[in-house]
Parts: sequence; C-alpha cells; structure tokens
Amino acid sequence: MLATETLVGRTPVMVSRRLQHFFRMMASASKVEEEDDVRFKVSGAARIISLNRARKLNALNASMCEKIIPRLVEFNRSKVADLIILKSLSPRAFCSGGDVIQCAKDNMANESQKAVNLFHKEYSLDYLLAVYGKPIVSLVNGIAMGGGVGLAVHGPFRVVCETTRIAMPETRIGFFDDVGTSFWLPKLDGNLGYYLSLTGDDLRGIDTLLCGFGTHYVPYDRFDDLVERLSSLQVKKLATGENDTVFYNKHQYYSLVNEAIEEFTSEIPTHHQFKYTPEQLNTIEKCFNPDTHESVAKIIEDLITDGSEFAISTAKKLEAKSPISLAVNWSLMLKNRKRTIYESLNNELKVAAKMMTDYKPNDFTTSVNARLIKKIPDSTNIKYKYPDLKSVPASVVDNLTSNEIFNPDLSSGEELEDKVAQLQNLNISQFTSCPVLIRNYQNYPYNMGLPTEKQVESYVKTSAGISGLGPSFSETLEHFQDEFKDRAGVTYKVKSILNRKTKHGSAAGKALHWE
Repeated sequence: MLATETLVGRTPVMVSRRLQHFFRMMASASKVEEEDDVRFKVSGAARIISLNRARKLNALNASMCEKIIPRLVEFNRSKVADLIILKSLSPRAFCSGGDVIQCAKDNMANESQKAVNLFHKEYSLDYLLAVYGKPIVSLVNGIAMGGGVGLAVHGPFRVVCETTRIAMPETRIGFFDDVGTSFWLPKLDGNLGYYLSLTGDDLRGIDTLLCGFGTHYVPYDRFDDLVERLSSLQVKKLATGENDTVFYNKHQYYSLVNEAIEEFTSEIPTHHQFKYTPEQLNTIEKCFNPDTHESVAKIIEDLITDGSEFAISTAKKLEAKSPISLAVNWSLMLKNRKRTIYESLNNELKVAAKMMTDYKPNDFTTSVNARLIKKIPDSTNIKYKYPDLKSVPASVVDNLTSNEIFNPDLSSGEELEDKVAQLQNLNISQFTSCPVLIRNYQNYPYNMGLPTEKQVESYVKTSAGISGLGPSFSETLEHFQDEFKDRAGVTYKVKSILNRKTKHGSAAGKALHWE
C-alpha cells in the first residue's frame, strides 16, 4: 500500500518535471530557430540571403521580415554589393507562404493587430524587392506558395527547378491573392493567372517556367554552382568612367547576370506536356476573361455552358471555395491589373487589415482554423459566412476592396473612429533612404523570362515576313530564337503559342493568321 501511494504520489511530479524540461527545450529550440531563421553571407559582390525556417517550410513570419528588410536597405546603399541572391536552405521549400496559422491564432486571441503588423512588414518587403534597383536572383526550389510566390515573383530573375511547386491557394483559406500577386497574375498569358488565382491549382517543375513565374530552368543540383558563378561576376568592368559604378549600365549588367544563369539551364524536352491541354487553355482564356466576366458567378455559368469535363470540374472546384474569398479575389484583380505595383500592394494591405479585424464578414480565421489548424480535409464542407456567391452582398465586397470606403461593422463611438483612422493611415513603406530603386511602375521593367503570348501576337500581326503578307511559322520561330539568343525554352514556348493561337499551313513560307 505504501509503495503504491509513493508511486502514485511521485508520478505527477516526475511527469511535471519531464514536461517542464520538454517545454524548456522546445522554447529554447524555438528561440534558436527564430534567431537563425534567416542567414546572410557575403560572397564577392553578391549578398546571399538564405531562408532557414525548415521546420515550418520557411513560412514567412515577422522575425524574418525584420531581419531581411534592414539588410536589403544596407545592401542597396552599399557601393560594393552589386547583386542579391535569395535562396532557401531547405530542400523541401523555398517559402510555403506567410505564417497565416499564427495570424489566425492571433485573431482568435483578440490580438489581430499582430496579424496586421505581419502583413505590413511582409508587403513592405515585397515592395522593396519589387523596386530594388540592383539585380535580385531568386533560387526557387520546392514549395513556393502564397507569400513565397510574393518573395520571388517581382524580382527580375526567378530560377526554378524540377522540384519547384507554386500555387496561390488563398481561396481555400478564405483569403485573397495578396503579396502583389493581384498585380502579377492578371499579366499571365491567356487569362491563366485568373484561373490559378480562383481555383488555387498548382504548377510544378518546367510548367512554372512556361507559365511565366520562372525566368530560367536550372536543375536543383546545379544551384550551388550557379551561386558560385554569380558571386564571381566581374561587373566593375562595365563602368563608363573612373568614378562610375556598374549601375550606370543597368541593362548591360542585367544582361550579364542573365547570361551567367543561362550557362546552367536545361532545355525543355520536346515531349514535355504542359499541365493543361490546348483545349483546356482555350476554355480558361474564354471563361476567365476579365473583360467579359463581371463576376465569378458568370465564370461558373460559362464553365457549365462549355460542358467539357475540364470546365465542369473547374466549376465544381470554384463552388467549393469560400464565396466571399472568390468575390474579393476577382474584384481585387480587376482593380489592380491597371494599378501600379505600389498601389496594388497598398490596396492589398488595407484588405488584409480589414479581414484580420473583422471589418466586414469574411472567412479567413474560420477557414485557416478548419483547414490548417484542425486539418479538416477539403472533401468536408465547412460553414462559410455566405452559402454561395449569389448571397454575397456587393456592398461587402466593395467595402473590403475599396481604398476610399471605410465603413466597418461598428455602430459608432471611439472604437469606430480608431478603426477608420487606422485603416486610412495604413500604408506600406516606400524606403526613401534607398538610393538605388525603380520608383513604381504599371508593368515590370525587366522581362528576363521566355517570350509572352502578347509579344508573339504583336510580331505575327505587325511583321510582313518574306511573303509581305505576314511571317511564317519558321520565320516567327527564328525571330524569337534570335531575339532571345537561343535561350533554353524559347523554341518550345513559341511553338506552343503558335500551335494554339494561329492558323498555318504546312507549305514553307505560308503566312500565319492569328486567331
């Protein structure tokens, strides 16, 4: 009896001590991870920024933003830092996105200001990367979703590999496509960006190059050699005078970086099949046309009318998403496709802040809690604020996406005035202390990727060709091979565009007709 009592009496103490030791170890590990979640290295004229939060797949948090931003400002002001390399130390992920789980936890703990602060830092970082006046090379391996896409996509050089997997799955978690992607996605060929945004579909490997996310395809096992090559670039020889820096010759320098990356690229296999067939791409282009579809409900209607298996499955995908998220996403892309990068990111910040503070009904916290914290599978429905798209009031969408309307769901008083003032004064940083910036733009200043559909269309429609009636298939192909200096992927991309978008005969020299 005594032994039993002693055993029973001691066990809680022993367990408690073990738990305390375990929690101390976890807290210590968490602190070490936070202190070491980003690493910086000087390598020649290159400054290497390595994401190092592997346990969380490099999910971007406030700590990481707070480390990266001041270093980027420092490198921008430095006369000996010519190139930024952004990479991951994890083979599994470049960056799985912003830490939305923590944001949802903050919201549930009535500490939504913490979530707003994270978005402010994250979007400010995205803007700094977007207007950075020195070349940034992002080496994107593994998962790059949400905020991970935002870290890379606005820079001029985006190197992808066989493990790269990109997606914007925000409609799955009741959010919207942020981090500047409401500015970028509308610029993809054939309305593909709108489709990827609303469905949350992912693209992998070579397809991330072909869609326009990546600018170069380099096998993952060559990444370290590429970093070494970029670090050894002799850029000062481009200076035009004794006191000049390389940045008086920006285009030459960017071309030099481009050529260095190209040394490590692999050609796209001729048998490669893009994720979507030409017929499916035609459906996407028709049904996700922003000029003819004022709402997601209209998109779903046209998909059902199309009737193909792909169209019907796409309609079902959309019907399973958060209705308010779909509506906000579509509205925001329609607005931001015509705005500058600063205006777009600033608008996104206000929308994110409104969602975090329950300014108007939305599904963010509920969806993140269900899908990412409780891990309820997508096959199980969760209760959204509105049952379907038709139930979502236009006034709610307008209130969430407008920069001019500030009408939170509060009756009156100081709380209302404080919330309105906070939203009105919330803006991303503009980094006026950085001397080498590209100040704002509506279109990306550098196109280091493969030819776009618009470029090919323009050439086909405006070039006379040898026949005088327009260029032939082979003439068009040769033109872009010459213009892009036989870069890996150009032949495959141009052929794919011409085969889907033009009529051409088999006879040599026959002029193309753009459909």
